[in-house]
Amino acid sequence: MSPILFSIGKFNVYAFGFFLAVSFIFSTFVIFKYAKEEFKEEEYLDAYLYTALAGLISARFAYIVLHFDEFGLNILRYILVRETPGLSLIGGLLGAFLFLLWYSKVKRYNFRHLLDLFAVAGSIALVFVKIGEQLGGAGFGNETNFFLGIKIIGLPNRHHPVELYEAFIYFILSIILILLYHRAQKKELPENFVAYIFILAVSLMIFALEFLKVHAVYLYGLSLKQIVALLVFVLALVVVAKPAISRLYASGRGYWKKKHEISDYHS
Repeated sequence: MSPILFSIGKFNVYAFGFFLAVSFIFSTFVIFKYAKEEFKEEEYLDAYLYTALAGLISARFAYIVLHFDEFGLNILRYILVRETPGLSLIGGLLGAFLFLLWYSKVKRYNFRHLLDLFAVAGSIALVFVKIGEQLGGAGFGNETNFFLGIKIIGLPNRHHPVELYEAFIYFILSIILILLYHRAQKKELPENFVAYIFILAVSLMIFALEFLKVHAVYLYGLSLKQIVALLVFVLALVVVAKPAISRLYASGRGYWKKKHEISDYHS
């Protein structure tokens, strides 16, 4: 863990702020690349800028609420992320989703298409955000003897670098989503398929890796974050599976209807 990456004179460059900026640069480049192919650079970049800002604010707000004992009523601690880093992933994604839904209606943009594109960019951004959180000390896991365990300043023994685990998973997920998005552009996959895969993967990852973190048990040995992630996973899974179930039902219904018609004809 290294909260300060380097210093230039008396100016310190903090890991969390630095990687937050890098995440925005890389993800914005992804948006620009795909927007240029569709000749919609201005529309997509504006939408992503506002959505990213809304997601960042909601992520910070949710983190402060969930860790209010660390902040109290000190307003400066709310704002100075370099000294008190931390973002709520679920809070950020929810805030970004709701804002994009509203913004798309106002501007009459294709919400489904933007959601797929932003899922790709968001996954790439989260690689760097998680690295920044790990180095900045915003989160760490349980004590462990695992060879990947790291030392945390002010704490004994080694701990799981959960944020680095997440960063690696987001890197793999980003590659998968890029491949899926290319297929979606060719109409080989339905709209929102990329976004649903992103949601399923993120909620499943949050649920699984939360077991490696120190958290307050809320219900049946699960934390509040795990319960929310599980609900989101089930909801997204139902939405993804619904078209396939509908097609299967329609196919089966057609088969039995045809069979009855043949039976009635012969009788």
